[in-house]
Amino acid sequence: MSAPTELGVDAAAPRPPVGFRFDVPDAWTVLDLAPATSDAWVEAFLDERSAGVPGAAAQRARARQVLRQAIASHRSAGVLFAAFLAARGSSPAQLVGASLTLAWRELRGGRVDLDGLARFMTEDDPAPGEDLAARSVTRVALRPGHAVRVASRQLTLVPLTSTRRPVAIVQHLVPVPDLPWLGVLTATTPNLELAGTYAELADVVAASFELLDASGAPPRPSPPTGTIGYLPS
Repeated sequence: MSAPTELGVDAAAPRPPVGFRFDVPDAWTVLDLAPATSDAWVEAFLDERSAGVPGAAAQRARARQVLRQAIASHRSAGVLFAAFLAARGSSPAQLVGASLTLAWRELRGGRVDLDGLARFMTEDDPAPGEDLAARSVTRVALRPGHAVRVASRQLTLVPLTSTRRPVAIVQHLVPVPDLPWLGVLTATTPNLELAGTYAELADVVAASFELLDASGAPPRPSPPTGTIGYLPS
């Protein structure tokens, strides 16, 4: 885990009126989602990644498109935090080897009904190309309380193409106690051979997820290294 990270977020992304934090492995790259700074972040990332790599300049434009498309997609979906594990594939479209996102959803009708949420996720219609036999819905205990964990496999578009590829997805749906907010922590990878490893990583990140108390004080004396955290303004 690296030192605590400061990053840009999209101010329009929903978030609850409480603080929270979680740990992200230092091998992962945190995307800058802030509209004012994300383009500069993309260029700085490409500079660092291409330094000393023969032929990198020829792929830079496509890699830029992939990153900008990912950032725009996250903003459109109301994602507050996004990180990815860079891969060295044969094309810029394979730049992202795995991804991790956090989005918050404010629910109508009051606090989250965990049993109802688990039932809905179990009975929900399949996503495009989803293998229903591979869908798993369980209740898990996390630091904020009980949550719903959903694991599945489905098809998603390869960046900058019309081709779909299978991906493994693990989501942790984390209610905020006494508030109508649900945190959606999603880990995704197209590397199905390592899907189990990434699922374990998703569980480790979810296990580190915690809410801060009403005063904004951390629940323990000092945060662990690698923490991504937010306090309500």
